[in-house]
Amino acid sequence: MGLKPVFNVGKIGNNISTSSIPSPFWEGNVKKPNKAKVVFKQIWKWSKLLILIFFVVMGLWGCMQSVWDTDIKTSPYVGQGMEYGYAIGTTGDYRFDLMSNGALGYFSFDSFTWQYGPFYGLFVLPGAAFANEISWMGKSWWGGTNVLLAIFLLLLIIRTLSLFVSLRSTLQNEKMSEIQGKIAEINAKYKGLNDAFSRQRKSQEVMEIYKKNHVKPFAAFEQILITLPIFMIIYRVVSISRPMKATTLFNLWNFGATPMNQIFSNFSSGGWVYIFLLLIIIPFQFLSMKLPQHWAKKRNRNAQAVSNAGTKQAKRMKMIQLVMMCVMCGVVVFSATGVGVYWFLSALFSIAQSYIMHTVIIRNKRKGGTLESKLDKMLNV
Repeated sequence: MGLKPVFNVGKIGNNISTSSIPSPFWEGNVKKPNKAKVVFKQIWKWSKLLILIFFVVMGLWGCMQSVWDTDIKTSPYVGQGMEYGYAIGTTGDYRFDLMSNGALGYFSFDSFTWQYGPFYGLFVLPGAAFANEISWMGKSWWGGTNVLLAIFLLLLIIRTLSLFVSLRSTLQNEKMSEIQGKIAEINAKYKGLNDAFSRQRKSQEVMEIYKKNHVKPFAAFEQILITLPIFMIIYRVVSISRPMKATTLFNLWNFGATPMNQIFSNFSSGGWVYIFLLLIIIPFQFLSMKLPQHWAKKRNRNAQAVSNAGTKQAKRMKMIQLVMMCVMCGVVVFSATGVGVYWFLSALFSIAQSYIMHTVIIRNKRKGGTLESKLDKMLNV
């Protein structure tokens, strides 16, 4: 005789409440969720979303402000355009002190107002102040290495603060690679079935695979969204920092000069050396995009998608990456040399981080995946 569940219908018989009837054994085994933990997860979830939206808005704000706001107009020439430096006569060094004329405006911690907006107030100003202090500490160093150190440390701080997003994105990409074989099986299962029911079932099965493996498809794009504001911060800092504009790296490349202008307008008088700068920066940009893909493919050779849909998706991704690569090359060629140096250092950071993650994941898989699961739980709270 089968067991029948008890329904709550108020009272039974002679005023006997259903509360006096014992619950079936399976109800007692249900573990009640920790309310505090649930609330914390919801708060953390929405906090991450709001932080991500904030950084995206700041990145777009910086882009639009650079295009439309004439008050922040910059120039590669010392003493022209908006500059951040020390007040006139503070150090007696033209590389750090602002000039009395020619500048559209400058700001410092003493005179700063919110007239330049939150993007400058929250990000560009502190970044420029930090870079100036580091540059001043190494003012006697040869060949502008003090400015190079300033960019490196500024980039290190920003990349460290965004490390959470980078690790999360890397792990999500790893999971996506691991489940491609299962996704390919589902695609093959519903191949040629285009009716509404089949599409719905296919979507449900794919979502079940994602849920079972704790895959969040859009988490891999978080790093791309964070890249925009990071680039805009460095770009504006390099554009307005007086020491950077006044520095010639290794006595060859002026931080404020544009490689394209130097090559075509000043080729015979020293502009030709910027060709070598591009030959250093652009290949490393290419490597910073290709090496992580190579290592990921090496880690997951047995989990690659073999379906037509997977092949088409891989081709689309390659096309997107090619477009991004061309855009980056254009930025390096047509922006100030300091921006190109930032891209070079950023590429080195990306390669080193990707290799470290590759090594950690390989060793972790050999030991049973304990570390990876711990990182996954920590980053996906």
